[in-house]
Amino acid sequence: MGKSAAALAAIGIIAKLIGALYRVPLTNIIGAEGMGLYQMVFPLYTVLLAFCGGGITSAVARVVAKYVALGDDVTARRTLRVALVPLAITAAACTVAVALLRNVISSVQGNTDAGIAYLAICPSLLFACVIGVLRGYFQGKAQALPSGISQLIEQVIKLALGLYLGKLLLSYGVKYAVAGALLGVSASELAALIYLSVRFIVMRKRRVKTVFRVAAANAEASAELAPRTANAPSDRELMKELYSFALPVTLGALVLPATQMIDSVLVINLLMHGGTGRADATALFGLFVGPVGTLINMPTVVVLSVAIAFLPALTSAVARGEDVGEKVRTAIKWIMLFVLPVTFAFLLFPDRVCSALYSRGLTAAQLDWAARLLRVQALGVLYAGVLQLCTTVLQAYNKAHRPVINLVIGACVKVALTPALVRAFGIIGASGATTACYAVAATLTARSAYKCAPIAASVKNALLLPLAFSLAGCAAFYGTVQTLSVLAPSMPTLWQSIIGAATFLLSYAAGIIGTGALDVRAAASALKNGRRASEKSEQKSDKS
Repeated sequence: MGKSAAALAAIGIIAKLIGALYRVPLTNIIGAEGMGLYQMVFPLYTVLLAFCGGGITSAVARVVAKYVALGDDVTARRTLRVALVPLAITAAACTVAVALLRNVISSVQGNTDAGIAYLAICPSLLFACVIGVLRGYFQGKAQALPSGISQLIEQVIKLALGLYLGKLLLSYGVKYAVAGALLGVSASELAALIYLSVRFIVMRKRRVKTVFRVAAANAEASAELAPRTANAPSDRELMKELYSFALPVTLGALVLPATQMIDSVLVINLLMHGGTGRADATALFGLFVGPVGTLINMPTVVVLSVAIAFLPALTSAVARGEDVGEKVRTAIKWIMLFVLPVTFAFLLFPDRVCSALYSRGLTAAQLDWAARLLRVQALGVLYAGVLQLCTTVLQAYNKAHRPVINLVIGACVKVALTPALVRAFGIIGASGATTACYAVAATLTARSAYKCAPIAASVKNALLLPLAFSLAGCAAFYGTVQTLSVLAPSMPTLWQSIIGAATFLLSYAAGIIGTGALDVRAAASALKNGRRASEKSEQKSDKS
């Protein structure tokens, strides 16, 4: 468990940093009009992506982990096929539909230039659904690295190939440059799919060799396998178990993209009704969902990686009837140690964060708006962390429908608040409504999770110490930046921010490690125990 969480968190941070950096040079290449076309495509793409497999990774991980824990590795492998066939058919149908209706969709949105962009990105729907199933299988087998490396492959290829094709095709027109960037997204999904497929094939070949060796040395292996095979669920029962879990998670994954689609219509029209010009309203909305949305999503996805890494361990413990309290407390500590410093950094220094990342792509006025939006949404990082953790606990207890219901309630609150807040505060009101959505959903989900498991943690190590050292890190950042501005006034603001950020990280890390909030020895022990448990699980599966 510790190994999985650490691997996915570390690689998730790197992958999301690459993803965040991707849009900065992309904006410089395709310009405001190109980013407008880019943002037109993604809301529908995200909805279809969630529909085709938004919950399949967690569902496969949970079911595979369950049967591996029960010693039934055959059923765990069958889960892969049962999940993949219907999902691939659905994704293929969506891919063909988008390809055929691309001009109709873009016409309804108001700009037919987006049609070729839809054509470039629609193949990734099919690739992504297969990737989701394979990632779930590896995570269910307590193998985090294949999922993490595939994420890294996606981001690196999207960055390199997307920017290259965007720049190469710009001479033919902006719409072709956007299509080139999105073609890079499809290529990145294909590359990740090839990597995971190769890893799966290699793993199967190694296991077959091991099974033959064990069977030759142990004549009782087939006798032990017989009762398990007789009691194994049928494909229909397995599919019911799998998709009864995946469906609520998928519906939950659809909530926020659908809300973003509503925002794309509601917010812009409300701003225009208040006297903002169409171009300015579109630009403000672009800041809200683009640069700021990317920054908010970065820590959220890292937290999701940690939560997903804990899901197989929690599911296995629940299946065996064990107490999950210690595992939940560990997950809470890990997540709070991450989200608290990020929340304070966004809350206290949004101008520095936005300037460091987007100074070349945004004007001074746009940077100011982005900083104000980021400050308002900073608390959303904390709420999102709580939401992801509690969602994972409920998924382990096969109550994945509760987070969906709570997220729908939060989305309804957001939609209800948006008109009033936007009329009163402009685009800042949209950020406030988004934060309220996460606050409501997180509070309700935490209440639901507490009824299933002891949602508690060390107040000192999971709250007070991270809080204190987050503030200390912020003070170190501010002191460093002010000192540099006096001693080296000619130093660029970007380098001041980078040095200040390094001071922040060093002071925070020294504090939580020095006080024992993050016990390095315990973490090393957890890694060793996790590796031994994984090896024993594999040996047990091979013997079966």
